[in-house]
Amino acid sequence: MAYQAIGRGTSANDGTGDDLRSGAGKLNANFVEVYTKLGDGSTLTADTVTLNAATQTLTNKSLTSPTITGTGAIAGTFTGNITGDVTGDVTGNVTGNVTGNITGNITGDVTGDVTGDVTGDLIGNASTASGNFQITPATNIVEVRGDGSSVEGQIILNCHANSHGQTIKPQPHSAAVTNTMLLPDGANSTLVSEVATQTLTNKSLTSPTITGTGAIAGASLTATAHFQLPAYADATALAGISSPVAGMMVYQTDTNKAVVYNGTSWNDLY
Repeated sequence: MAYQAIGRGTSANDGTGDDLRSGAGKLNANFVEVYTKLGDGSTLTADTVTLNAATQTLTNKSLTSPTITGTGAIAGTFTGNITGDVTGDVTGNVTGNVTGNITGNITGDVTGDVTGDVTGDLIGNASTASGNFQITPATNIVEVRGDGSSVEGQIILNCHANSHGQTIKPQPHSAAVTNTMLLPDGANSTLVSEVATQTLTNKSLTSPTITGTGAIAGASLTATAHFQLPAYADATALAGISSPVAGMMVYQTDTNKAVVYNGTSWNDLY
């Protein structure tokens, strides 16, 4: 209802203003609107009226599509989207899930416990000017957990085009393995694979079992080692070996004897 003004006439007691009944009706209607707005229609609320410029605390209020500007603090539960830049410190506990996109820059420190999808304390650097992602757990351990059923914790390292990836994963639960593996020291290198073709340098093999065909060069074998010499049919075949080196041994099948090259000729070992 719009405000109703009581007609007073153009001069005192000129008879052109509202009569007493009409004026009282307008007065009552105005007060009813005020009491309805600030109370229950007959009694004013005991709460303090909220003013635009006053510093006041609002309790149990729902804000629909609010725009919050300036500096200040948001305490309690906030539901909705925060779009834009958040600059400054966020201090205290954040409990619950953060669902949706966070668009903009977060500049400053996040101090306190984050409980929900991310559980635990985040203490230290999230990144540095170098661009490396750095974290400093209290135990200096980053743990990637399994799903509790059948899938182990894993880390995938992608190629530069993100079209290929190599997965690092532990032994399955059934193996009951808990151990520590140290990366190799020395210069840049490649880890040894069970199936890859690789050359090992300066390695010591303890009680090895060597199977298949191949050659052992510069080896000193113990009496318990077993190996097979290359075989040649006769002396003519031996003469056909190009550039033999001193100490080279072969088995001559026509005499059933092992022979060794002494640097100038082939000689029977027995």
